[in-house]
Amino acid sequence: MLDSASKEWITKNLPLFSEEVKRQALARLTVCKECPQLTPRFNRCKQCGCLMPAKVFFKKASCPLNKWGVMEGIL
Repeated sequence: MLDSASKEWITKNLPLFSEEVKRQALARLTVCKECPQLTPRFNRCKQCGCLMPAKVFFKKASCPLNKWGVMEGIL
């Protein structure tokens, strides 16, 4: 479950992203949701401290545990 700040950020910024970025971001977030390093209540990674619903949209971001990397094929 996403907190209200995460939902607000996604709702506000989602139209700015291409369909491919959205698809890859959702795939990344799915991996994060299954990871024991995610704090579910706050949607933050215990390893990097990032707010994951936002971080997954950054093309050059990567998981500190190498569960996902930079987005490929996106300018």
